Amino acid sequence: MKTFSFRLLSSFFVAAISIMLLSASDCLAQKRLALLIGNSAYSKIGALKNPVNDVVAMNRSLKKAGFDVMVVKNADRNTMGRAIDDFGRKLKSYDVGLFYFSGHGLQVNGINYLCPLGMSVQGQSDVQYEAIDAGKVLAKMEDAGNSMNIVILDACRNNPFKRSFRSMRNGLAQMDAPTGSFIAFATAPGKTALDGRGNNSPYVTHMLNNMNHKGLTIEQFFKKVRQGVIKDTSRKQVPWESSSLVGDFYFSGKGSSGSSSSQASSQSTTTQQQQTPPPTPKPRPKPKKSKDEQVMDMLLN
Repeated sequence: MKTFSFRLLSSFFVAAISIMLLSASDCLAQKRLALLIGNSAYSKIGALKNPVNDVVAMNRSLKKAGFDVMVVKNADRNTMGRAIDDFGRKLKSYDVGLFYFSGHGLQVNGINYLCPLGMSVQGQSDVQYEAIDAGKVLAKMEDAGNSMNIVILDACRNNPFKRSFRSMRNGLAQMDAPTGSFIAFATAPGKTALDGRGNNSPYVTHMLNNMNHKGLTIEQFFKKVRQGVIKDTSRKQVPWESSSLVGDFYFSGKGSSGSSSSQASSQSTTTQQQQTPPPTPKPRPKPKKSKDEQVMDMLLN
């Protein structure tokens, strides 16, 4: 009996430890790293109002979402290049990487470039030497070998060299997302985005509005962002995404599935109650006839 009791207690102990370890494992959040670059103080190609503001706001919001954040403001080409290289090295120790750029961006021959401060261009052939190829960011993230990467480009406000270029195309070119990555653009390929009249661009405003909403997959998150931007800009700006993700990503967690199922159960019960017909009322018993009435019925029948 003692041996049986000891084995039983041992089994319970092992089961309890296993449950505790599984629960601890479930509570461990993904390791997330973000690099945010915002360039506003362009002296030669037109200053912008909101990119630095956007980076500051995104920094606060992403930290709440569990990201370690690297922030770069008003950077020249060398500073941007070093930050991207450093980001790529650090990302090898993380599960999820996120790159966000706000500032001037342009496309040349189908290649997207992010404009640093101090950029001096006489013709489109100079762009590759003066700007940062957005493809470099994707390459660094892919080389890191982490499980998921997100690239957000709020960098298509206009082409600052439109008069100097032979091929005058606004906005950014379409980019295909490598496996396990998600690329989000502030507006559709070839279109321009608004810098915004408030403290942030319309795109960032709606990212901030939805960042802390639990239960939104990244696809649902950017769908809500798109709906908000379209409404606020009277359809002048339509955000766009390219994705090859193979798993789900939530900025602020999956949320409580229990409450949803409970609510659904409650709704189902209510519907069932509404559809159940009311019980048929029982007929009232007829009054009992007197003996004289009974005799009269017999004579008539």
